[in-house]
Amino acid sequence: MPRRSDSRAKMIEAAAELFRQRGYHATAFSDVIQASGAPRGSTYFHFPGGKQELASEAIALAGDEIEQMVAAAAARCDGPGSFVRALGDMVAARLEGSGYRSGCAIATMVLELAPQNEDLSGEFEKVFGRWCEALAREFAVRGITPGRAAELADLVMSVFEGALVVSRAARRIDSFTTATETLAELVEREPRPVTPVDRAAGPTTHAMPP
Repeated sequence: MPRRSDSRAKMIEAAAELFRQRGYHATAFSDVIQASGAPRGSTYFHFPGGKQELASEAIALAGDEIEQMVAAAAARCDGPGSFVRALGDMVAARLEGSGYRSGCAIATMVLELAPQNEDLSGEFEKVFGRWCEALAREFAVRGITPGRAAELADLVMSVFEGALVVSRAARRIDSFTTATETLAELVEREPRPVTPVDRAAGPTTHAMPP
């Protein structure tokens, strides 16, 4: 028998994937039970608040996954442009690997539930905020000023979201990869401040012979 905590975690993970693929309304508790292997009758034991409580937990898990993906992309890059490409490659691989069923972790639910469900809309906003903050931190680490890093983070998130929808509808990754490369090139051209070492070195000059 799995421990209760294991059953709850597995239900949240299963719900997050089902909500990502099918949406909130098309996912029943019975689907979550079947996908997670949790004991029948455990739904309201683990989630006394019902399906909305399960959705809230799944949304929070999606935020964790996004932050982990950003960190993994940052670990394999050497600059802001390659960071965008690495992140885009990871997102594209997941979309293609799912047969174009799994796009953004929460986009399907957002389209269904926001803004009429105020409680879950607040949870969606938190996840997008966490994504922006994680992106902005990585841009800032790579020499982009904090204010501009926040703007670029918002741009990357917004473009990725739109491109995922287009690629998912077309069942082709082309739109997403084109958007990713365009963003990477834009970010690579972003001016970055001169470091103290650069200032100390000054411009390179070559003395003329007497």
